[in-house]
Amino acid sequence: MVSSLYNEILSALESGGIEDATFEADVMFEEVFGRDFKLKLMTGQLERTETEAEKLNEMLRRRLSGEPLQYIVGRWDFYRGEFSVGEGVLIPRQDTETLVETAFKLVKDIKAPKILDLCSGTGCIAITLSELLPKAEVHAVELYDDAYSYLEKNIAEHHSPVIPHKLDALSEESAELFQNLDLITCNPPYLTGEDMLELQEEVKHEPETALFGGADGLDFYRAIPTLWKKSLREGGYIAFEIGATQGEAVKAILETSGYADARVIKDFCGKDRVAVAKKLLKS
Repeated sequence: MVSSLYNEILSALESGGIEDATFEADVMFEEVFGRDFKLKLMTGQLERTETEAEKLNEMLRRRLSGEPLQYIVGRWDFYRGEFSVGEGVLIPRQDTETLVETAFKLVKDIKAPKILDLCSGTGCIAITLSELLPKAEVHAVELYDDAYSYLEKNIAEHHSPVIPHKLDALSEESAELFQNLDLITCNPPYLTGEDMLELQEEVKHEPETALFGGADGLDFYRAIPTLWKKSLREGGYIAFEIGATQGEAVKAILETSGYADARVIKDFCGKDRVAVAKKLLKS
């Protein structure tokens, strides 16, 4: 019976300390039986095979070992789309949708904005902005091999015109390749040394290079505004995702780096989530 298998999986997740066990059990069963599995289960239209039971038990084993659910199913929802994910790339999170919304509002009235997304990972920011702004020229920069492979994969799967670049966001040589940008977006590594010691088990599976932002979490915020300033047109914007306690610090960095109108924007939960500023005219 599929119902008894569902209850077994759910019970094992709960016993394993999975916080939202019902949600995760549902995702696993949707992966195996389809998104309408509950309706089929209620109407007696769902039969299980040994292969399906084995697949579910393997997913359960991986989840209880601490592997993120997103890596197990191989994709995750972000904004209005779905993105492939796996070992070596940061999992898209709802928090980052605030950066997308902010970026869109900054350039929506520009006829054909030129946008660059740094530390792009899956490409969820760049690809989503390209879909929201179909006349935009959007570039995405990612350094690490595993993450870059997911960036290319997601661009292909979304049939997106985003242009990928395998470059180091902290390199002056990289910045010299771009001029007259209307907007730079970036969700950089911003966890502190203390944060890294307190990671949830599943987050430990995500690449440290996408998480650790230096002892105080601010290394990338200190470097990028100065390195990439010449790449922005006069009046162009830079927008960062930030940790919930980093708003004032990042705002101060942007101001001391010579940017104007620095401000912090809150996410859907009322937490500081985005820092944005504008390149001064003739600065």
